[in-house]
Amino acid sequence: MTFSPSKKMLLLFSITLIIGGVGIIRFSENNAVLLPVLAFVLVMFTLSFRTLFAILQRAHSFETMADGLVRKKYAAVLASADNESSALTEIAHRLSSDDRQIAHKTYRAAVLKEIFERISVSLDEQEAVQIIAESLNRIVAYNALSYITFGENGEVFFRCHLGAAANKAFAENAKKKMMDALATLTGAPIREEQMRSLCFGLAYDEDAREPVRSFFSVPVFVDKKLAGLITAASTKPHYYTEAAIGVLYAVAEEAGEVVSRIQRLFLEEKNKTNSMLASISEGLIMVNAKQEIMIINKKAREILGLTGKETVSMLDIVQALYGKLDFRSAAEQIIRSQKPQLLSELETHGGIYKIMGNPVHDGQGAVIGTTFVFSDITQEKEVDRMKTEFISITSHQLRTPLSSMKWFMEMLLNNDLGELPEKQRGVLLDVYNSNERIITLVNDLLDVSRIEAGKMQNQPTPTNIIEFIKSMLPEVEQNFVKRKQKFEFIRPDSFPRVSADPKLIWQVLQNLLTNASKYTPEEGKITLTLSLANENALLTIADNGYGIPEFQKNRIFEKFFRADNITKMEGTGLGLYISKELAEASGGKLRFESAEGRGTTFYFSLPLASAAHPKSVQTSEPVIQ
Repeated sequence: MTFSPSKKMLLLFSITLIIGGVGIIRFSENNAVLLPVLAFVLVMFTLSFRTLFAILQRAHSFETMADGLVRKKYAAVLASADNESSALTEIAHRLSSDDRQIAHKTYRAAVLKEIFERISVSLDEQEAVQIIAESLNRIVAYNALSYITFGENGEVFFRCHLGAAANKAFAENAKKKMMDALATLTGAPIREEQMRSLCFGLAYDEDAREPVRSFFSVPVFVDKKLAGLITAASTKPHYYTEAAIGVLYAVAEEAGEVVSRIQRLFLEEKNKTNSMLASISEGLIMVNAKQEIMIINKKAREILGLTGKETVSMLDIVQALYGKLDFRSAAEQIIRSQKPQLLSELETHGGIYKIMGNPVHDGQGAVIGTTFVFSDITQEKEVDRMKTEFISITSHQLRTPLSSMKWFMEMLLNNDLGELPEKQRGVLLDVYNSNERIITLVNDLLDVSRIEAGKMQNQPTPTNIIEFIKSMLPEVEQNFVKRKQKFEFIRPDSFPRVSADPKLIWQVLQNLLTNASKYTPEEGKITLTLSLANENALLTIADNGYGIPEFQKNRIFEKFFRADNITKMEGTGLGLYISKELAEASGGKLRFESAEGRGTTFYFSLPLASAAHPKSVQTSEPVIQ
C-alpha cells in the first residue's frame, strides 16, 4: 500500500502525539525512559516537518505547471514534469497538439485567403507560389528559402531568401538540392543560363560554415501543371517534422486547386463575354488606365485589319489608326475629362465608322479605363449622299421655272402687260410671296448641298467690317420697320479689318438678323454689336423674343430642326445649320445663349486679317435672285 505525502504527514503526527503523550504520562518520574521517548518524539516531529515542506514544494510545482498551461508554455511544463504530474503532462501534450492544429489551420486559411484575393485580380500562378514561400516562416524556420516559378514565355525565375546566418556555399548547396528535385519532377534538368536569379534577406556570412543538414521541397501544381517549387534548408539535423511538412503540402495542394478553380471560372466568363462581344455588330475596344488593351472584339479586329493577330497590343492599334486617329491621346483625354467624346470618323476599305469614346467607372465611381465603339455608318452616309444628290438635282430643276414665274409675276405686278384689277393684284401678290418662300427654300437646299459636297466658295479678303455691314443693312431693316421693331447697330468708331469672304459673312448675318426679327414679337428690340474679343472680331446679335426651350438647345444647329415654340411660324429649319457651317468655313465660330420667353443672343466670331487661316473650298453655283 502506498501513501500520499499528506497522508504520511498525518500518520507521523498522530504516532508522534500518541507516543509522546503516553511516555510523558507513564514515565514522567523515570528519566531513563522519558529521555528516549522525548528524543523519539523530536525525530518524529522533524520527519513530519520535512514531509510538510515536500508537500508545499509539490503544491508550488503544480501551481507553476498550471500557470504554464494557462500561458501556453507547454515545453516548460513538459520539461518540469515527473511521475506524479502525469495528468498535467497529458493535458500539456493535448493542448500543445491542439494549438499546433489551430495554428496550422489558421495559417492555411490566411494563405488561401490571400491567394484568392490576389489571384482573383491577376490570375498569375507565380503569385500563389510567392505567397506560400513568403508565409513559410509562420510554420517552420530556415536558414535559406528558395523557390522557382515559370513565366509565360518559358522563363525560369529563381528566388532565394536568407533567413538566418549562412555562407554562399550553403546557399549554393540548397539551390543544387532544389534543382535536383525539380529535375526529378519535370524529367528535364534546367540550365543555369535559363534562370533569372535574385537573392535577398541577410547578407552571406562566410564565418557560418555549417552545411545543409535538413531539407525539404514542396511542389505547387495548378491544373496538373507544375507552377513552382519551394525549398527550405536548415543547418539543424532532423529539423523538419512530418507534421509541418504535411501542412505545407496540404496548403500547396489547396492553393493549386484554388488557382485552378479561379482560372477555370475566369476562362468560362471570358468565353461568355467573348461570345457576347463577337455577336455585337459594332467594334469594341476597352483600354485600362495603364494604356493596356483589355478587350477587343472580332468586329474591331476586322475594322482595323488585325484578324491575324492572336494578341492585340496598344502599339498594333496605334499603327492601324496612324494618320486617322491618335488613339493613345484620345484614351488619355477621355480619362482626364471623364466625359464621353465623339471622335473622328474612320473610313476603311470595309466602310465608314463613327468612333465614340466613353469613360469606364468602377463601383466607387473612379475612372479605370476607356471604351471605344466603332459604329458602321456606311449605309447612313450613302443615304445622306443620295439624299443630298436628290435635293441638289431637284433644286437645280426647280430653279429655272421658279425664276421664270418670278419674272412673269413681276411683269404683271408692274403693269407691264396692262393694268390689273385690285382683287386680281391681291391674289397675284399672294402667289408671288409664296413663290419667294419656295425660292428661299431652294436656295437653302442648294447651299446645304454645296456645303456637304465641299463646293461652297470661300474667297477671304481683308474687309472693313463696319462699312460692309452698314452697306448691307438696308436689306433686312425693312423687316424691322414692317414689324415695328427697334433695331440698333452698336460699333466702335474704328475697327481692324477682318479676313473673310464678305458674301459668306453677310449670309450668316442675314440669317441671324432675319431670325431675330421673325421670332421676336412686334415692337420688340434687336441689337447688333461689333467688338473685339481675344484678338477676334465678335458680332453679337441679341433679341428679346421667344427664346429656345432648354431641352432643345442641343439640336438647334441640326438640319430641318425647328423648336417646339415656333413651329407654327414660317421657316425651313436650315438657316442656322447653314450659318454655323459658313461661320466655321470662314475660320470663325458661332454659338448662342437663350432663355425661353426672354430672348436669344448669338455670338459670331471672325479672325482679324493678321491671324486668319480660313478654310478654302471650291466653286459655287449662282443662287436665285
